[in-house]
Amino acid sequence: MANNYYEGTGVLVLDRVTPVIKALFGAFALDERYPDNGQAYIAQIAETNDPRWTDVQEGLEDLAAQLGIPIPDDEDLSIPPLLERLAAHFGADQDGELENLIKHHPFEDSVNLEALLLIASCFDDGHHLTSIQFEGCWYCSKPRLFEFGGNGCYLSREIQVFRTSSQALQLGDQLRKAILAADIEEASALIALEATNLLAGINDEQLRLNVRHRVAERLAQTPTISAD
Repeated sequence: MANNYYEGTGVLVLDRVTPVIKALFGAFALDERYPDNGQAYIAQIAETNDPRWTDVQEGLEDLAAQLGIPIPDDEDLSIPPLLERLAAHFGADQDGELENLIKHHPFEDSVNLEALLLIASCFDDGHHLTSIQFEGCWYCSKPRLFEFGGNGCYLSREIQVFRTSSQALQLGDQLRKAILAADIEEASALIALEATNLLAGINDEQLRLNVRHRVAERLAQTPTISAD
């Protein structure tokens, strides 16, 4: 029998670790002393820590208590009402993205860093979190094919970039088939899709459109070939 695991490490780029950061990222083996210089270590290690939304809820309950925010003594208390009370405290109750998260996120099972970044950005108690950088890997206790891989993400309120090793394998295979078939349409569509996915990570719609236009202009430019 083979077991599969996922592990990863990363950093929070911020001014300092505050109660909000501890509440949201405490389950990620948060270490504010390393690597220092405006970065704090986070990790998800197989069979050691598996950050769940239940961990975040406990952290938010403790945070609310520290801030003197009244929380009803209710065994069925969930994350959405906690976030709503904290949002009012931090003056973020009119933030559209946070409101959408509270209404539609299931807040079940494993935590996703994108949601934590948004919450932390809205509940800024002096941490000034600007980005999250995280790299992870999947592996198996037996050397089975395609049971090993990696992923990386760069997350901020301005830009989000995700990549996995399996995406590289899939794209390479698709491009090779298109090239062997001299299928210009398919090859160009694959490359355009890659560019579109990258552009989609830019959160500012107008800036995204401007960048897309400029990228198209650059691709249309005739490359300069230097003479030897």
